[in-house]
Amino acid sequence: MKSPEDNIFNQESKNSQEIAVSTDDSSLREEISNEQQSDAIQILKSKIMDEIKITEIRKQIGTEKNQKQIQTFLSELPCKEGAIDFTQLNKVGKGGTHDVFVFPNNPAFVIKLNRGVLEKVLATGQHSIPPEMRQGAEQHVKNENSKYDKLYQYFGEANCLHERMSIQKVKTEVDDKPQEVETLISIQESSNVFANPDKKDFSTSYAEKNLTEETKEIYRKMNNALMGNGEFSETDFLQFNDKLKPIFELIDNDENFKNSMQEFLLRFKEYFSASENFIDLVGEENVLFYQKDGKWTFQLGSVLKAESKQNVVEALKILEKNPELLNTGHQKSNLMNGLALTRLLNAVGIKAGVGKIVDIQLTDKQLSNLDKVKF
Repeated sequence: MKSPEDNIFNQESKNSQEIAVSTDDSSLREEISNEQQSDAIQILKSKIMDEIKITEIRKQIGTEKNQKQIQTFLSELPCKEGAIDFTQLNKVGKGGTHDVFVFPNNPAFVIKLNRGVLEKVLATGQHSIPPEMRQGAEQHVKNENSKYDKLYQYFGEANCLHERMSIQKVKTEVDDKPQEVETLISIQESSNVFANPDKKDFSTSYAEKNLTEETKEIYRKMNNALMGNGEFSETDFLQFNDKLKPIFELIDNDENFKNSMQEFLLRFKEYFSASENFIDLVGEENVLFYQKDGKWTFQLGSVLKAESKQNVVEALKILEKNPELLNTGHQKSNLMNGLALTRLLNAVGIKAGVGKIVDIQLTDKQLSNLDKVKF
C-alpha cells in the first residue's frame, strides 16, 4: 500500500511534468514565432530587391512617368522672352538658399529658386552663368539628379516626392528690381500628407545638445548599445528621443505599422550600402509615415543630405586620436550628424526586429573620448 507521502510525491512529479511540458510548449511557440518573423523579413527583403531591379530597368529604357510629368509642368510655366516669369508665381516659403513658389494654375508641384546661385551670377555683372561657373553648375545639376534617381530606385518611386533640378533663365525681382538671370531651379511634387493630422514624423535630434551631469551615464550606455557592443535599453534611448515614443508604441501595437517601418529600414540599409550616404532624418517631416487606404506607408520629401559615411568615419578618426580638434571646424557637425542618425536607425531597427541598420561602430576609446568634445 502506498503511503500518503508517496501520493504527494507522485502528484508533485506530475505537476512538474506538466510545468515542463507547458514551458516546452511556450518555448516552441516562441521559436516558431521567431522563425515566422524571420521568414517574413526575408520575403520583404526579396520584394525590395526585386523592386530595386525593376526601377533600374525602367530608368535604362526611359519610362519614368514622374520625370515626364515634371517636364510637362516646366513647359506650362509662364514665360517671357524665354525666361520663366517668377513674378506670376506665388511665393510660399523661404529657406537658407532657396525661395519656394507655386504656380496657381497647377499646384501639383512647387518650384524652388536657388537664390544663392542667382546672387553669385548677378555679382559677376552678368545675366548668364559665366563660363568659369557653368561647368561646375552643370556637374552639380547632374550629381543632384543622380542622387534623386538613387533615392527613387532604393526607396520606391511611390514613396518619394519626385524632384528635378535644371539650369533655367528666370525673370524675378531682386531688391525690388526686375532681373532676368540664369540660375538653378528645382521642380518638386507637392503632397497633402503634410496636412494629415495623423501623420507620424520619423526624425531625431542631437542628444548631445541635452546632456547634463545626471544623464551622462545614460548617454554613454546608449552609445555603447547602438554603436558598440552594449545591451540596448529602450528606456535609455527614449530619454533622449522622447518624440519617438509614438513610433515605438505603434511598433508594439500595430503590426501593419511595424511592417511598414521594417520596409523603410531595409530599403535604407540597401540604399546606404550602395551610396554610403545618409538621408536627412534630423530635419523635421522629411520622412513621414501615414495611412493610405487603411494601410501604413511612408513618404520621403527633401531628404538629400551632404552627410556621408566617409565624412563620419573621418570625424571618428579624429575622435580616436585627438578629440579636442573636433571643438572647431565642420568635423564636429559631421560627427554629431553621424551619431544622431546611426543611433536613430539602429535603435528603431532593433525595436522593429530587423537589427542594426548602419554599420558604423565606435571603439571603446572613441566612446570614451566623446566626453572630451564640447558639444
